[in-house]
Amino acid sequence: MTTRITCQTLLVMTMALGSLAWGAPVPQAINTDKELKSALKVAKTPQDHERIAAYYQAKAQTLDSQAAGYEQAAATLRNGPVVKNITAPNTAARYEALAKGLREQAQSNRQWAASQEQMARNPSPSRN
Repeated sequence: MTTRITCQTLLVMTMALGSLAWGAPVPQAINTDKELKSALKVAKTPQDHERIAAYYQAKAQTLDSQAAGYEQAAATLRNGPVVKNITAPNTAARYEALAKGLREQAQSNRQWAASQEQMARNPSPSRN
């Protein structure tokens, strides 16, 4: 009988504590620039700044992968057979320029991420 009561008590406690855990607000990841703007407006805690930094880092990685794709396409065009295309004679150069721009944007995003990480480590007293 006491085993049954103990099991029932543990079950009730598990359900109660589990429902509390489900009710706790969990910070969501930032997925769009619109969500980023909202997050920047209300960022106060180190966790907020870490979420923003994670978004900037993820965006930088995406931009880097896009740049790598353009660089590979440019190299393929430069090293491949010459194809007469009078409508786009400098396609490889355009791909290289796009890749350079994407790399610059990625670097900018990394700088923003670093500043947000710094804010997370050393929150200013006026923001808390």
